[in-house]
Amino acid sequence: MRSCIPLYCLLLTALLLPPATVHAEDWSDLTPAQQRLLAPLAHSWAGLEKSEQKSFAGIARAYPKLPPDKQQRLREQISTWATLTPEQRHRAREKFTAFSKVPAEKREAVKQMVREQEGKPGNR
Repeated sequence: MRSCIPLYCLLLTALLLPPATVHAEDWSDLTPAQQRLLAPLAHSWAGLEKSEQKSFAGIARAYPKLPPDKQQRLREQISTWATLTPEQRHRAREKFTAFSKVPAEKREAVKQMVREQEGKPGNR
């Protein structure tokens, strides 16, 4: 499985954005552009927590302002997130919480350690 650390960036972005001004509880409340970006989540949208829906709607609103390389990475991260099971999402959130507590100057070392662990047999 690919590293969940890039997902931390996705979640961090969601947490740092201001709350959505448009309530996105229904898929139909999203704009067509937001629906295109979030299409990998369409089948599970109704099952997401409202806070998660609002976070993803906020990410989708910020998306047009991102440089092309960041847009591509975000699309990949959303697609990856959509394939995770609820348990994997829960673990990713826990890892994000733990990672966010790591001092900024130590984060790169933690990322490297995770990459090394993922490369070992049986850790994928």
